[in-house]
Amino acid sequence: MRAPPFATALADADADAFVHVGPPDDPVVSYLAGTQLPCRAAVVYGGRVAVVPERSLPGASGVPAEVTVLDPHSVPARRLPGLASDAVLAPRMLPHDAALYLEEAGIDVSSTVVHKHARRSKTPAEQKTLREAVAAAEAGLGAAGGLLADGVADDLGTPAAVRRAANAGIADDGAVPATTVRPASAEPDTPLRVTATAVVDGYHAPVRRTFVAGADGGWDRRATLGCEYGVDAAIDVIEAGETTAERAGEEATAELASLGFPPEDTTVDVHGVGLERREAPTGEATLAEGAVVSVSAGVTDDGRTVGVSDVAVVGADGAERVGSFPRSVVPKADY
Repeated sequence: MRAPPFATALADADADAFVHVGPPDDPVVSYLAGTQLPCRAAVVYGGRVAVVPERSLPGASGVPAEVTVLDPHSVPARRLPGLASDAVLAPRMLPHDAALYLEEAGIDVSSTVVHKHARRSKTPAEQKTLREAVAAAEAGLGAAGGLLADGVADDLGTPAAVRRAANAGIADDGAVPATTVRPASAEPDTPLRVTATAVVDGYHAPVRRTFVAGADGGWDRRATLGCEYGVDAAIDVIEAGETTAERAGEEATAELASLGFPPEDTTVDVHGVGLERREAPTGEATLAEGAVVSVSAGVTDDGRTVGVSDVAVVGADGAERVGSFPRSVVPKADY
């Protein structure tokens, strides 16, 4: 399932294997191992994947059957020379000791970015996991919005309390929470930007909404609506294999400008999500079919900032927004 990009890179470089060593939950190790590992591990791809864990893995570690788990070693990198012969490819962030062990064994080490390129598109299983993460993130937003609707008159409406509520909502939905609320301290009528990030099996899905307790319209609503239109414009312009992340962002910026929000007052970002909150594709990289991206837009004026972000999946006929959480700045008790 993950072999083609690595096999092609190895053939092009006349290398024997792709190798890496990482700490627990390292995204490169997780990607090739097919699951997050609870300890430091070395991973090798040379036709199939082999993993050298720092310690014995429990029977229910989730490693797929096609991945070979070798005997543990207290220093997994020391096993790498015995798993390759003449030349290997490795990420630039390959630990220094791992590179030394390989070079001392006479093995040539060349850097590669194939591990980044391989993750630009997500498999159907990865997309399903990310959809589950989005659903959990939206559960967190619902909890945050509900708290703000009920708690504007007391400490329930503080940013810290909102973050705790969102994290609890995400956890209740079975995901690992990582919510941020900005600003960290605020007056009751200050726009709160709640970025609910849910992590499922290591895959991150961030969804941002702006809430204003007691909102009565005005700039906050208009600017948030502009962000909504900007995000939708970016998603709508995406054509698989044609549109870059940068081009999608430019469309959002143009949409915001057409609504009266000049580029100097706006921030737009389009980037991949997955085993990291921010990963390929970014910038001038093309959005291929299967890519899963975060699309965000924000507006700042006179010290007030609002923002919206959603996750989208790129398909053969364009991109679709994942999830359906409302974008209104008015928090509700029940979503």
